[in-house]
Amino acid sequence: MRLADLVINCLRETFHNDDSNLTVALLRDGSLFKNPEYSNQVNNILLSINKAISRLMTSEKIELKYAVLTADKDEDVYDVSSITDLRKIRTVFILKNGSPYWIGWSQVGEKLLYLGYGLDSTIHVGYERKIPNFTEADFESEDDIETKYGLTDELCNYINYFAKSELWEEVDPDRCKRYLNYFEQFVAEVNKRQSIPYQNSIRAKYRI
Repeated sequence: MRLADLVINCLRETFHNDDSNLTVALLRDGSLFKNPEYSNQVNNILLSINKAISRLMTSEKIELKYAVLTADKDEDVYDVSSITDLRKIRTVFILKNGSPYWIGWSQVGEKLLYLGYGLDSTIHVGYERKIPNFTEADFESEDDIETKYGLTDELCNYINYFAKSELWEEVDPDRCKRYLNYFEQFVAEVNKRQSIPYQNSIRAKYRI
């Protein structure tokens, strides 16, 4: 799903008489913005989508992304500045006999990862990614927001509930409350994030 698709899905049902005019093409060519009511709602939708994503990030409902580092048994600290969308490291492991083997780690500032000496196989780093606030400029993007940001169709459905709850706040408070309850129930009960295991080993802090 693209951001433009998500925005249109959030808007549908809000305008009962003009739903057929709510298309990605009309959003992208600016036609929706010629109607003041549509323009205002699109701006509100973007704010709501960004708030919902922040809520999902802090409640750990977005799947981790993984990067690989080249191991060097003579190094104990690794540079992770190449992971440009890094928000927070959550787990680190190597593969042993085809199975993950989790190791202890410490993040030193934003760019360095302390793992200890002696690693000699590829290092896998599981991390939370940064998701920027979306703007109108992103309507033109063909990027799939699941591939780029981990926002699956399932998550987008719940983002949809949150955005619609805010759109209906003044028009229909009961519907607003119902949609918000759907969203918060998901946040409270659904464990989208895979469990993060405890480490299997401790690396040497110092080399003599």
